[in-house]
Amino acid sequence: MSGTKNAPRRLRRKIAIAALGIQSVSAGFIDIDTPLEKRTTKSLIDNTVYHLVMSDEFNTPNRTFTDGHDPIWTALDKPDDDSSSAGGGSQQFYNSSQVTTEDGMLKIKTDIGTTTWQRFDPVEKAWKKEHAYFQSGMMQSWEKFCFTGGILEVDVILPGDPYIGGLWPAIWMLGNLGRATYESSTNNIWPWSYDTCDRERQPAQTISACNSANHFGMNPYQGRGATEIDLIEIMTGLDEGPLPSTDPPIRFPYSDMTLQVAPGVEDNRPPNGAAPLYESKLSPNGHTQWEANKWYEGIEFGGNTSINPFFYGTYLGETKPGEPVTRTKKEAFQADAVGGAHQLAPDHFKRVHTFRLEWQPGPGGRIDWFSKGHKINSTLTMVGDGKGKDWLHAMTILDKILNDTMGSQIPIEPSYLIMNTAVSSTWGFPYDVPDSCKKCYDCDDPKCACAFAPGFCKMLRNDQIEMKIDSVRVYQSRDPSAHVGANHTLGCDPPDHPTKGWIEGHSYRYMRNDPFSYADKGHPLKKVQTGGGKCKTDDDCGANITGVNLTAVYSNDGSNQTVGGRGKCVAKGDFKGIFFGSGNSKVCKCEPGFTGPKCLAQVHIDDTESAYKNENKKSLFHHIPDFRVTSFMGFLFASLLMLLVVVNCATVQSRKSDSKKEDANTVLWT
Repeated sequence: MSGTKNAPRRLRRKIAIAALGIQSVSAGFIDIDTPLEKRTTKSLIDNTVYHLVMSDEFNTPNRTFTDGHDPIWTALDKPDDDSSSAGGGSQQFYNSSQVTTEDGMLKIKTDIGTTTWQRFDPVEKAWKKEHAYFQSGMMQSWEKFCFTGGILEVDVILPGDPYIGGLWPAIWMLGNLGRATYESSTNNIWPWSYDTCDRERQPAQTISACNSANHFGMNPYQGRGATEIDLIEIMTGLDEGPLPSTDPPIRFPYSDMTLQVAPGVEDNRPPNGAAPLYESKLSPNGHTQWEANKWYEGIEFGGNTSINPFFYGTYLGETKPGEPVTRTKKEAFQADAVGGAHQLAPDHFKRVHTFRLEWQPGPGGRIDWFSKGHKINSTLTMVGDGKGKDWLHAMTILDKILNDTMGSQIPIEPSYLIMNTAVSSTWGFPYDVPDSCKKCYDCDDPKCACAFAPGFCKMLRNDQIEMKIDSVRVYQSRDPSAHVGANHTLGCDPPDHPTKGWIEGHSYRYMRNDPFSYADKGHPLKKVQTGGGKCKTDDDCGANITGVNLTAVYSNDGSNQTVGGRGKCVAKGDFKGIFFGSGNSKVCKCEPGFTGPKCLAQVHIDDTESAYKNENKKSLFHHIPDFRVTSFMGFLFASLLMLLVVVNCATVQSRKSDSKKEDANTVLWT
């Protein structure tokens, strides 16, 4: 968006800040701890200035991300739906307690731990006991922070041992119409990026450009989907030399950098494990020996990055009984994984490295992946200084390549951020185990040992396995003419590509399955709690966290540049009011500008334009305020009712007494 177009929005934000009394912290999505020199960056493609629109430095210790604890992030408490899908391999249970902040970093912990729950089997019509033998964490900004186009930078230390396979760390983005691990929300939505009416493909794309009446707030004749852009997906394993069909030679460990897109190539795809053959090979007698594959030509790879020959996409076929979702034969489709394998070094698992993605959305756009170049040895193809200080341009995908191959486009969906570590039998686990090996994934069962990579269980038992993220930052251009593709936008529900109406109309698809759904109480996300967390001292509520508000310093608008603490530990009566507080328990009460149960999160005001809100404003009844009875109003009403009863009783008693006196006087007079 241009600076002129954003001016009214910035004015509204300042008014909102003043109205709420928020003078000590930022109001948008920017962390007050983000250094001044990181408030802007230059594009490595168009060389123009991009401005910070979102950041999290994770400097505040002991933050929690359980649903309802943070205004930007939600850490999941659920199994991966893929674990119960036919052919799925997810072995972990995502637990929000596995995600916290410490030592200036976000830490996503993965360890051995059994989680048991009951799942209803619709085929056998019975409840069944399910187990997951690993615990890990996933963070999402779904329905909280989304952006379309710009620059994403993440500073991260990768988890585990680079030469032991089994962990699946990833930092990625998904279109807001799909919620990661909620398979009902992504079915025939992921990963479509196709805005052309194709009657044959229409059944497989739920929101098709053929639809003249896309209900639930969707724009007519607009093809939509939940597109996926993977900044990094880490593959570890025993280094036994260069991997086949990689050029330049890639070995363990490496990172997949991928765009997942549909529709995919249906015929003559390159086989997994082999590089695409773009020209047919002839035998000596002139006959076709190897027919050319159909694949995306013109992808640019730089430095130590090769095409990824081990994964070209997923076929989402007709579903089987018992799967979490249903797809008919006509709804089956091919999705493509267009990407590269980028060489990593052991140092990526020991200290912070930066990965960067530049995304110019929509027709005419492009996606570029970058890393800080790190050299392994003198024979490795390298760009930059090889010390992890210079940017290495790893890969480029142009919109023209997608359009020429399948008619798809560079994603233009409002997308949210995801950070997680999974454990999957389809990722880094042995694929050539003997038939005698029991296919089980329990580190405490000796019979399962042959199904794991050597050293995997020992690593999880003996080491503290954590993906450590030092910072996440998103930048956008204020000059649409400075870059190719569509304008950059903020928000999860932009008018050009709305999502809120669809989510509201299909909310059950974005909630957990039984038995976890009971705790959701009919809502995919809980309202963020401000204060109320149990405490013993003020420090439990962030009173000791003071410092400089760098956002105020950067804006230089006269607002308070110091932060004097985030909350206080008070008696419950001081938090809820004298009528509701009781006992000796204490809870956190937040200072203006801070939120979360223990006041450790910054308030972020989302003033981005929303198609759903715009539509509701057109309704006459939208201007009639909702009447809600608060607990205090209920108490006041009950008190008044009780007072009225007492007064009535007193009045009746008084009248009876007066009546008796009158009767007595009448007798005496007689």
